[in-house]
Amino acid sequence: MMNSEVYIRQAEGFSAVSDEGPRENFLNFYDRHRKKIGTILLGLKQDDRPTGEFTIRVGMMPPGSAVIDERIMDFCRLPYRTPDGVISSCPGILYDWKGCPPYSPPVSETVALLERAVSFLIVQLDGDQGHERQGEVHPFIDRMAAALLEAGYSVLETYACGPCRICPNGCADGPDYRQPTRRLFALEACGFWINQLCREAAEYPALGLPLREVRWIKDWGLPTQDTQSVRFVTGILLGD
Repeated sequence: MMNSEVYIRQAEGFSAVSDEGPRENFLNFYDRHRKKIGTILLGLKQDDRPTGEFTIRVGMMPPGSAVIDERIMDFCRLPYRTPDGVISSCPGILYDWKGCPPYSPPVSETVALLERAVSFLIVQLDGDQGHERQGEVHPFIDRMAAALLEAGYSVLETYACGPCRICPNGCADGPDYRQPTRRLFALEACGFWINQLCREAAEYPALGLPLREVRWIKDWGLPTQDTQSVRFVTGILLGD
């Protein structure tokens, strides 16, 4: 099995869905809606106590500029360091959670969604609160999508960071889902390369400072890795 550094070098060489650059409909959408969307999300963040300690950054990107590849899904199977030690893979893979491979959609289905979309909204929440705070971030991104729907936007898909944590009691043990209509797939679980999403969305900020690239984590997998420093990256795919 390849280690994390090899996977990262490999993924940096993958191609985007399209090389044509930003389309006119994306640029028009960004100019017309960035302030409104930024205001909606900022209002939610200010009223959301569980995520109050996090810094939020929001940007938009042309959907066709996304890098997506089935091989990126294998990143979920790499050894994963937690405050309690190293486990053999991401918990979603280890415990067969339903928001992770092999339950996530094939890349071909996600590419079809990207081709229908006008904008890909990328939302970062970062700080020093530890990876276990995903359980608070996921309901927040779910509320973001609901607020955008209520404001009249077309939400094609909502993506989380890491295994789906919508259900407070955890994923069901059997083949069924507790809340199938609210399940969130992680960006990585669908094959997205997060570094590229952040780089692209940083060019079109909508709230806060430009997004930061999710760079190689210092001392990944070693006892010296800081497991409390996190940057959760989520996404909402918007249609016309």
